[in-house]
Amino acid sequence: MGARLKDIFKNEWEDFRRTSHSYDLTRPAVLDNVYKMLFCKSLWMGIQIHQCHDHPKEVRLIPCTCKSRFCPSCGYKANLIWLDGLLRRALKCDHQHLVFSLPYELRELARRNRRLIFPLMAKTMNASIKQFIHKHKKMNYLPGIVALLHTFGKRFKWHIHFHVLITAGGLDLDNKTWTENDYLNEESLKKAWKAKLLAGIRKLYRKGVLKDAYGNKGKSFLQMLSSLHDKKWYVWLKRVDNDPSFSFIYISRYAKRAPISQKGILDYREGKEIVWKERARIEAPKHCANRAHPHEFIELLIQHIPDKYEHQVFYYGLYSSYHKNRLYQVAKRILDKRAQKNISISLSLKRIKLTFSRLMRWTHGHDPLACPICGKPMQLTGIIFLSRGNPSDEDLLLNYEIKNYQLVKKTDSS
Repeated sequence: MGARLKDIFKNEWEDFRRTSHSYDLTRPAVLDNVYKMLFCKSLWMGIQIHQCHDHPKEVRLIPCTCKSRFCPSCGYKANLIWLDGLLRRALKCDHQHLVFSLPYELRELARRNRRLIFPLMAKTMNASIKQFIHKHKKMNYLPGIVALLHTFGKRFKWHIHFHVLITAGGLDLDNKTWTENDYLNEESLKKAWKAKLLAGIRKLYRKGVLKDAYGNKGKSFLQMLSSLHDKKWYVWLKRVDNDPSFSFIYISRYAKRAPISQKGILDYREGKEIVWKERARIEAPKHCANRAHPHEFIELLIQHIPDKYEHQVFYYGLYSSYHKNRLYQVAKRILDKRAQKNISISLSLKRIKLTFSRLMRWTHGHDPLACPICGKPMQLTGIIFLSRGNPSDEDLLLNYEIKNYQLVKKTDSS
């Protein structure tokens, strides 16, 4: 049978920390997110007290959550809320899906210099697209771009790439009209992406801010960068017609959450093996699932925990915060009028705002904030935080838990 990610880390984490020499154990964000996940919905996080106004005796205790992207529960909810906001914001036009990938030789450099290389990749991707539009197409329009950083590939291996959605056209900055353009040249983007990114990395190296910058096969770091000019860099693009909702959903599946879902864990044998599957368009049989020792599984996962304040999503052009109250609104009015005549664009449908109550009804089949007697929403009346230094609080922390929204004593099986 499958197991919860929290159970796996509860059983294996401390032993992994003692025996592993993983570089990621030196990153504070890894320890912070793992321990947040382990104590999520426990008394250590605090308790919200909800009470019905008409029936004061009806009280429910809601445990506070950790809000970590590494937590399957919190990350899943955060991803749904963020995706809902993105779909509300998406312009009602065709979008094109692109992928910009970092070559193998630079992946370890990026791992050791996340805060330098990841923003550089995002800026380079945006500059490459702008160069093609203005230089090759000779157009003066501003597209909308959403770029999501993925650091994992198959079997959670370290593979850095950007998924990009760009509007098939943009706002004409001269005439304030919408310009259609569905053509981006793959070879031109590859050349620009390669040249600009290597130039940016050289600049960082000469400033002396890169950690562990080294070459390979006896070459110096700069010689290694020069040799990458002769290699083919991966840039992929595809046209998405009519309804971009699917592409937004596809590329943003792991924007705010860990790269594995709870149901992806198929089997777990403590201290021996974990069997898991990855999300794919074509379902693979169970015998083709991934298998690894728990320590290897943990090491594969924690490398994808972002550092504190590290961005995973980047917005450019019409989708940037700089233009959200100016040019974005102009483009939105133009496209909204056009969409009224085209019912095939489903983004024009009214969307319901996601709240905690709606998410709980969707994921658990009930609303914990509804009074069991009258059905009215219960009101938040207070929040309790327990302190380990206080003897009475420490007794609660160690020996009690919340079940069915009530405080109960832990059982031996807990």
